[in-house]
Amino acid sequence: MPRVWIFALVASLGGLLFGFNATTLGLVAATAANDWSLTLSSQVLLSGAFFLGAILGAVFMGRFGDGLSRRDVITTSAACYAFFGFACAISEHFEELVVARFFLGIIVGVTSLAIPLYIAEISPARHRGALVSLNQLSITLGIVLAFVIETKLVDGQDMAELYTISGILAVIVSVGAIILPDSPAWLINQGDGDAARAVLKLIHGPNLEPEVAAIEESLAESHPNVWVELLEPSNRKLLGIGTLLFAVQQLSGINFVLQLAGDGSLFAGLDLGWDPVIVVGLVNLFSTLLFVLLVDRLGRRPLLLTGLVGLAICLAGLILQSTGAPPLPEAFSAWLILGYVFFFAIGLGPLPWLFVAEMYPLPVRGLSMSIPITVNWLINAVMVVAALSVDSPDDTLVIYGVSLATTVLAIPLFIVLYPETRRLRFAQIRRTWHRSGTANERNEIAATLATTVVTIGGIFFGYNLTVIAGALLQIRTAFALTPFSSGLVVSSVLVGAIIGSFVSGHLAGAFGRRHMLMTTTVVLIVGTAVSGLADSVQSLVLGRLVTGLATGVTASIVPLYITEISPASIRGRLNAIQNLAVGIGALIAYGTNTLLMAVPQGWRAMLYLGSVPALLLGIGALFLPESPRWLIAQCRYSTAERMLRKLCVANPTETVAQIKASIEHTPAGTRMIPLFSTTIRPPLMIGLAMVFFQECTGIIIVTYYSPTIFQACGVSDPTTASLLTTIGVGGFGLAMTSLSFLLVDRLGRRTQFLMGILGVLTSSIGFGLIFGAFPQGAPAVQVLVLLCFILFVSSFSLSLASVCGMVVSEIFPQAVRDRAIGFVIAFQLLCGMAASFLFPMLADALGLSLVFFLNAAIAALALPFWFFVMPETRGRSLEAIEEHWLAGQSPAALR
Repeated sequence: MPRVWIFALVASLGGLLFGFNATTLGLVAATAANDWSLTLSSQVLLSGAFFLGAILGAVFMGRFGDGLSRRDVITTSAACYAFFGFACAISEHFEELVVARFFLGIIVGVTSLAIPLYIAEISPARHRGALVSLNQLSITLGIVLAFVIETKLVDGQDMAELYTISGILAVIVSVGAIILPDSPAWLINQGDGDAARAVLKLIHGPNLEPEVAAIEESLAESHPNVWVELLEPSNRKLLGIGTLLFAVQQLSGINFVLQLAGDGSLFAGLDLGWDPVIVVGLVNLFSTLLFVLLVDRLGRRPLLLTGLVGLAICLAGLILQSTGAPPLPEAFSAWLILGYVFFFAIGLGPLPWLFVAEMYPLPVRGLSMSIPITVNWLINAVMVVAALSVDSPDDTLVIYGVSLATTVLAIPLFIVLYPETRRLRFAQIRRTWHRSGTANERNEIAATLATTVVTIGGIFFGYNLTVIAGALLQIRTAFALTPFSSGLVVSSVLVGAIIGSFVSGHLAGAFGRRHMLMTTTVVLIVGTAVSGLADSVQSLVLGRLVTGLATGVTASIVPLYITEISPASIRGRLNAIQNLAVGIGALIAYGTNTLLMAVPQGWRAMLYLGSVPALLLGIGALFLPESPRWLIAQCRYSTAERMLRKLCVANPTETVAQIKASIEHTPAGTRMIPLFSTTIRPPLMIGLAMVFFQECTGIIIVTYYSPTIFQACGVSDPTTASLLTTIGVGGFGLAMTSLSFLLVDRLGRRTQFLMGILGVLTSSIGFGLIFGAFPQGAPAVQVLVLLCFILFVSSFSLSLASVCGMVVSEIFPQAVRDRAIGFVIAFQLLCGMAASFLFPMLADALGLSLVFFLNAAIAALALPFWFFVMPETRGRSLEAIEEHWLAGQSPAALR
């Protein structure tokens, strides 16, 4: 048994580097600022480079760590840390230091995952909590060491000395890691059972076969698709708990409290005889040591809950001390800080790391750990920046308040959610908390993953169509646009999209859904580049036209692909992800507009940034399965079976036979059915009607011209108008789209359509009355306009935005689906182009009031369509819907 403690101690020395580097972060930034006269933003960049590297390191280790030797990762990371530590020490320019800090962050991010993972996998169950927590003890030792060196040993805050010391520590860790054996679980996963038995014998003695059997049993139940296993229902819950633990850990305010301890102001009334920052470090160290001694005796839950209650009491005391009501002794704040550090160290400090190291399934343990650890680094970065930005007592109270609220809310959550794993073997944890998903659940997960990747195209679609709303305010001045040329700039992307949608069905039918998505990303990137570089209205319109061409192809193929890979039980929800992605893209566009509105030529960057989601879509499409239904239509049955297996369909052979039979029973077999044939005409007319109501009830006006409308009602500042648009259109649109995602497979398409039409009708009438009967410019009128925006966008996003496209993608037979969807979306974009082109001229000629009343009249026409014609497709398979139309039944019968 002493051997495993030695191995754990040596491995945990990497935490020493973690704690040392994280603690010297502020000193390095201050020293660099003094040496190179850096601004605050440059100091934030220096710290941000480290955190960005840490995030990327955690992501990399999560994705590839389950295939890499744990021991080799620790050894190599320590060596790399030494190299980049010395690189920081000899940096003579700010840029060199930023790059070196970035790579240091990557190493710290990798080791923050690799070390607790390794120690957990070599530890016996009865000591696993203490052994894994040695890493946290090592981190606190690194913090104390950094405090001592900063205050006692480093002359004049010499940054080179700090990094030289950290490099020497890394060399020591790297040399010590040579004695480590590899993880037996990893060795068995690699097929090296003999080496695993040798390690287990070294650690556990001769009785090692039960451990080998438990590891092999865990691996035998694994799924070949690691992403599907990662997101199985039981592991999703554990991922949520792990993420919540790290979020509470960072939001509890530890970075801010340590910063307060560092400046020494709160210790003015207490003479400790030592530098206050060293006292805080020592309290942290000995409290963590106490946790190591107790965690396998008392258990995880008692320590976590005790720590949370203590943190809440200390934070409440700090708030009272800051407000001065009632008056408290000056030394009280110092004891509260020390109490806070103590309670953090015996609970919330080490327990998140222990939880993620022992709770996740063995085959995806590294990948699972990377998600909450990445969240930890993200929130850590935000909280460090927030702590650096505090410059008043009011700011301090805000941070205390947020930390207290987080801690108090966490107590009942963890009483319910946090599991007790004291002295449980991994096999017992697996049997208690891990459950393999059913075939249907795995199919749903695989389809959701593919949908998530392909809907990156929705982010581009939403961004590209929406970003012009803010960019137009600058473009209008830069190119002296008239109402006609404004409409041309806005609608040119729609002209291209109409052409792209119209041909997309033929292209997708000939070349496949996946390959067309990959190809169009190149055109998307070219179009955004031409738009951003435009030096005239003509070149801008050309760039927007090219962008629109690829956007139209993507907009048609994405819902087509999603519909064809989705199980009927969640098809509506998966189609709603596309609309959610469009909302995210729109929100990003509104935020980008707000940030760049005051930047000269900021509209160019607004348009450039549209290439980012296009590039991500192209990369993601490399890993997508092709649509099995398209493959079957091409008589590629064996490939279709293989794609169905990638989608985790329970019986691929039977599914291929069913789809093949459905195609062969159509009047033309697998041949081309005329788009306007008697069989196709009813669903085609329904699709055209639905997208007409979607586009012509005012959403184009609200999306494209919202800042202009706010300016019309008296909001003169462009940045304020853009910010109101972000709140009213972007924020509430995204929130309601998320709600639609949850409701669509519960309420049904018809119910949600009716809800949206009634909301759009009400808000359009409200707009008409405000602009027709109220004096413009009054604050009350501006508030009413914002409320109407929120009602309109919420109603539209909850229903019409998702339901119309969803029904269009579901109602057509396989033989005509790609061409019909392309044709309907081309008509949809034509309606959108007409609305965006005509609105400036109609608003100029008739006024905003009559334009909105016209929108209300169109919305009213949707009510009889809903009552008499609109079908219900919820829960029906695509083949069942196809049989309905082939049988010649009426739309009203499909309910």
